[in-house]
Amino acid sequence: MKLRYPAEAFALGIILFSGDMEAAFVSGTLVLLAVVFAQVLKNFLKDALPGWSLWPCVAVAAAAVCTSAFELAFWQLGLERDSFFWFSTAVIGLLAAKHVLMNELEADYGSLCYESALVWGFWILFAIGREFFATGGICGWPLMELEYRAASLQEPMFGFLAAGMTLAFVNGILKKNQITAESFWVVLPAILVTRPFTPARFGEAGGAVFAIAACLIMFLSVRKTLVFSRPGKAYRKMPVELISMGFIYMVLSVY
Repeated sequence: MKLRYPAEAFALGIILFSGDMEAAFVSGTLVLLAVVFAQVLKNFLKDALPGWSLWPCVAVAAAAVCTSAFELAFWQLGLERDSFFWFSTAVIGLLAAKHVLMNELEADYGSLCYESALVWGFWILFAIGREFFATGGICGWPLMELEYRAASLQEPMFGFLAAGMTLAFVNGILKKNQITAESFWVVLPAILVTRPFTPARFGEAGGAVFAIAACLIMFLSVRKTLVFSRPGKAYRKMPVELISMGFIYMVLSVY
């Protein structure tokens, strides 16, 4: 059975915005908004525009709306935004548009919202766990004084693990697998935004290029090896590849 929810857009959102519950709650809503907007726009324009024009129109519009919505929501709530925030949210919008354009969803908004709600629910649960065990609170409100806090739980490496496990759990519930979803388009922007290390000896620019290249080479190598593995159906393709990327980040973050 084909996926209704935008796996790639949700995966990137979970990687980047699952460190605390408030960001996860808002981001999940906005990812769903982006994909619904792209689907409505596609249905509105598909009879008026040829295919070569429809694709860029929907993609650019979805990216613009997604970026603007994220900027406005995060600014209004006072959530942290880094210098790459506009880039990462624009890519989420592009991935939402890609899902709509490459799949005939047939305006089945009921199935889309149901499947997306499952992803969103697990996204929030992982965000609650990561924030609580890292800070002892939820949504910035302290709940208890923990003797041991694992601040690293809010690092991107656990974002990859949360994304892979979320998609696997949802696929298991829905009895689906992600045959068409491509993890490379999730991992690449995530690496550009959240590098696990930057060697100082090569300078800032050279170190960034070296770190990005090292991450990509290791990811592609591991993904090629995973072809010969036999994970459960729910973990195949994107989920197990994202989990593997989380472990790669753990190893590289030591340096």
